Amino acid sequence: MFKIKLNNYRNKFQYLFLLLIAFVAIFTSGCDNEKAQVLYNTHPFDINTINSNTNVFRPNQRIYYLITLPKPIQTKMLYIQIMKMGSNERLGYDLVWARRVKLKDEQVYYYTDYVAMSSAGSYVIKVYSQDEPTKLLTTSQFYVRN
Repeated sequence: MFKIKLNNYRNKFQYLFLLLIAFVAIFTSGCDNEKAQVLYNTHPFDINTINSNTNVFRPNQRIYYLITLPKPIQTKMLYIQIMKMGSNERLGYDLVWARRVKLKDEQVYYYTDYVAMSSAGSYVIKVYSQDEPTKLLTTSQFYVRN
């Protein structure tokens, strides 16, 4: 009788151990997936200003943005939209700026430019790839305040 109980505990331990290995494999494999991001700054991005980012700006101030891409895009084309939140036009969003950009050969993993918003409010930037135009690469929010 003692051998049966010991064998039963051994089987439970083996199942728990295999379950633990499966969870570790699932959760650590998901950590390798980098996602595209958008960084904002009041100055052009370079080695000295990369860490001094902000997402609050004044009206008509240049908003420098940097879109990071973890994987190269095959078509080298991005579609960027900026929407203002809180308007009543399209489900609470109003498309205020959009641009289709072609990435240069050295811009395989990033794109940087600037834009200026004249009215105060809360804005959302959305970035799409021409490879998959219905799949959102990244989205980020910034504010323009008086």
